[in-house]
Amino acid sequence: MTLKRDFPVVIKKDLGEGVCHKGLQALKNTDSQLISPRDPRLCHGSADIDSALAVQQPQASRWDYVLVYDQQLHFVEVHPAHTSEVSQVKKKKDWLMVWLANAELGKLKVKRRFHWVASGKIAITRSGKQYRAAAAMGLKPVRQLTL
Repeated sequence: MTLKRDFPVVIKKDLGEGVCHKGLQALKNTDSQLISPRDPRLCHGSADIDSALAVQQPQASRWDYVLVYDQQLHFVEVHPAHTSEVSQVKKKKDWLMVWLANAELGKLKVKRRFHWVASGKIAITRSGKQYRAAAAMGLKPVRQLTL
């Protein structure tokens, strides 16, 4: 099993035809500028989870993206990084974990990493309870994601 080969197959099953794209092409242009793969040849695909499931689950707090980099799944949420948004990002990660439990993508036996990429400046005090809550989820927001 390789993610390069299996990722498009499971994305098609979970999210539909035409959702899986090469490299970072599934990401909105402004979002893709926030992600820097050290070696673009190792970025084997991406999918926009949020857009693909918007009609099916319009009221859900959907996660943004999944991408394959260096045989790992990277789940990326591009979201404002303000104190008031930590609870919303938690809802999105909770939704993602439930969705993965029922998705073909969740059955892949590979390493998963979760990332919160700030869509603007980071306005969460490092000593505050919201920062600790984000850290407890494994989601300390970053301005630029380097893979």
